[in-house]
Amino acid sequence: MSANPLVSAVLLGTHAAAVWFCAGLVWVIQLFVYPGFATMREDGWTVLHARHTRLMTRLVTGPWLVQGVTCAVLLVWRPPGVPLVAALAAGLCGAVTVLVTFVASVPCHERLAQGWDPDAQARLTRTNWWRTGAWTLGGAVALAMLVLAA
Repeated sequence: MSANPLVSAVLLGTHAAAVWFCAGLVWVIQLFVYPGFATMREDGWTVLHARHTRLMTRLVTGPWLVQGVTCAVLLVWRPPGVPLVAALAAGLCGAVTVLVTFVASVPCHERLAQGWDPDAQARLTRTNWWRTGAWTLGGAVALAMLVLAA
């Protein structure tokens, strides 16, 4: 791949947009959606939860995939001025979001899909702070890479 400034800008801009989309979404979930879950009870819960899971999966899958692909590209090829350590930091932040999702969030959602469970909801909210932090830090790294490449 060439060091064309347009290619660099598109790669870094796309990466930053994807990460910040996910960061914004996870903050809304962390501060509004999951606390809102705590006010729910059995009546209508499974329908609400199934809808939430379906819609959030559709909403986050594309940007999260773009984040992963752009991270992979940045680990192999970086625009001039972007150090390997920045790409590694971006990759680590992305990896944390994946790890927390599959180790903590998915099992909590599987429990909640069976019916209201205040312990699963509390664990989901508590462990989601790791994803919130990782996406936010990943967004800061993405912005730093944009600045470094400018």
